[in-house]
Amino acid sequence: MNNSAYWKRQGLQFPSPFDTVFFDVDGVLIRTIDSFHATDIAVAEYIAGTICGLDWGQSEGKALVTLKDVDAFKRAGGYNNDWDMCYLLSALFTAKLREWRGSSLAERSIQEWAEISRSANLEGHGGREWVDTVVPASARQDYQFVGELYHECYWGAAELEKRFGHKPRYLPDAPGFVHTESMLYAPDFPARLRQAGIQHLGIITGRVGPEVDSALEHMEAYSGQAWWDVVVSADLYAKPDPRALRVAIAEVKATGGLFIGDTADDHDLVHNYRATQSAAEPGILAVVLINEEKDAAIYQQRGADFIVQEVEDVLWCLPEADRHQASLSET
Repeated sequence: MNNSAYWKRQGLQFPSPFDTVFFDVDGVLIRTIDSFHATDIAVAEYIAGTICGLDWGQSEGKALVTLKDVDAFKRAGGYNNDWDMCYLLSALFTAKLREWRGSSLAERSIQEWAEISRSANLEGHGGREWVDTVVPASARQDYQFVGELYHECYWGAAELEKRFGHKPRYLPDAPGFVHTESMLYAPDFPARLRQAGIQHLGIITGRVGPEVDSALEHMEAYSGQAWWDVVVSADLYAKPDPRALRVAIAEVKATGGLFIGDTADDHDLVHNYRATQSAAEPGILAVVLINEEKDAAIYQQRGADFIVQEVEDVLWCLPEADRHQASLSET
């Protein structure tokens, strides 16, 4: 990283004053590849294999869905809610194996499907609506049922009963992918941001209900304090609805800052805010955290202000850091 952000938009102007940093949680503050992403895949495979009795070579160890497939639809946007992601993957892969078998639709790559979904999302018809439009009804499971499977896979039997007060109906032996989650920042990272002049720290997350409680509990225990000043969950407004950002801004009285996320819905949250921003509202920069370098070009095209590889690179996206870098380049 050479002590700088991975990429900064040319000619970028910082909001002034600059006093706020808002974070997404999953994939930014908490590693969720082995929890939420793994749950998405497990639910799709359970529905296709156990519920629908389909064979894709699982007895030979072949995977039905990969992490790259999940990432492709995260980049498309519209699937920040993992119920929606599970609904999409289970329906799409069931149709590829059964309803579309032998047709060109079955042969279409996941990247192509994700691009089609992205186009629909930009027109306001992405996510679950797109799934219902494109995938045959016979390949789609009841949405509530998909959600129940998601909960059982993610939480596991013991945590499900603790959080929801009932035992699992379908997966009684599920250990729960939630237990694989780990932090992606050092415990003193929030303190270093405040030392750098950031007065307000907040969270805008796609998590809902007990998922939010679980994340906050783990972060508070890890950091030794509840370092955030506001939490806006999808229970209130789901990204990319700009009202989620406006609520967070109003709660801390932000005068300018940034939001960092790692999906299309995170980036589009800031984009949608800017598209409807009044003259009196503060400027917010869009910082996108990427896992693969090839994603950089995608978010550069979409209008990101910074592209980084780790959440702590946010320290190099602050005005003081930028001025420091500029002074170094002049000497």
